[in-house]
Amino acid sequence: MVSKRQFAFSAPILLVLCLLIYALAVAGYAVWSYREHKAALLAEIDSGLLQASRSLKYLLAPDFHDRALDQDSIGKEEELRNRKLVTDFGVESGFKWVYTLAEKDGAFFFSAPSVSEEEAKELDTWYFYPYEDVPDEFVRAFRENRTVYVDYTDQWGTFRSVALPQQSPGGRRYLACADREIGDIDRLLRHNLLHSAIVALYFLLAGLPFILLLVRIYRVHTADLKQLNAELRAHKDNLEIQVRERTADLRKETERLQEALANVRTLSGLIPICASCKKIRDDKGYWSQLELYIQQHSDALFSHGLCPECVEKLYPEFANADDLPPAAPGPEAPPPA
Repeated sequence: MVSKRQFAFSAPILLVLCLLIYALAVAGYAVWSYREHKAALLAEIDSGLLQASRSLKYLLAPDFHDRALDQDSIGKEEELRNRKLVTDFGVESGFKWVYTLAEKDGAFFFSAPSVSEEEAKELDTWYFYPYEDVPDEFVRAFRENRTVYVDYTDQWGTFRSVALPQQSPGGRRYLACADREIGDIDRLLRHNLLHSAIVALYFLLAGLPFILLLVRIYRVHTADLKQLNAELRAHKDNLEIQVRERTADLRKETERLQEALANVRTLSGLIPICASCKKIRDDKGYWSQLELYIQQHSDALFSHGLCPECVEKLYPEFANADDLPPAAPGPEAPPPA
């Protein structure tokens, strides 16, 4: 059972622990909310990327990738037509780049890429341009024939891409890809994190009056406990004084009784006495007068006198006297038998 002193000591710790738990709960909520929003945004982006990559084959001739075998296999007119279709589709869909990749001798080349105005000015043709820094995930997607998503950051920004393995009617495999810039996602997530922090701060401020009330109740309770402890301590000190005084009185009384008991001498046991002269035999076999024996074995003293029968027998002349003077106390010799 927790004592009042222990409660007074542990109450501040409990209050701090409650605030710490609340702060951890708020932080946990913020992290959870951040991850949930990020997962939702990425799921939405991935869905759009996948849909765009699936749509690319419908913008190209059905046998385009059967013919896209090297740099000279596609004419300039078809390349420009494909470039416009793919570029317009990417711009209208909100993607940074959409493109297909053809594989030759273990290397990858852009077969139908979207091209910005700056890139069009930089190169006259982007068909079968080598993708030298192709992500390893794209290579695995091509080899394992599975869809992969990858995030990467370069000098142009932060992007999320999809690589969708596809197969042309002639059986030639290629990758349909789409890139979307996700730098704005971090801004949205930071905004959401700030929103979560503001909500948590709002609830903290809303609960502040209750916290202050609890602090006030705790302080009042602590003051009452201190006063009660002071009263109990004073009462305890008073009891200790009374106990010491009572103990001293009992000790004195005990000493007095022990002293009185030490002075008490009693006669007990079988005492041999003469039936005629009334002498008593002691432990050594000597016979002593009754008075002397009692005086030696107790604290009793004798004062001698005569009873009425003996007065009439020994001193008949005084038999009718009303009063006889008492004999002086002391170990006088008894009258002759």
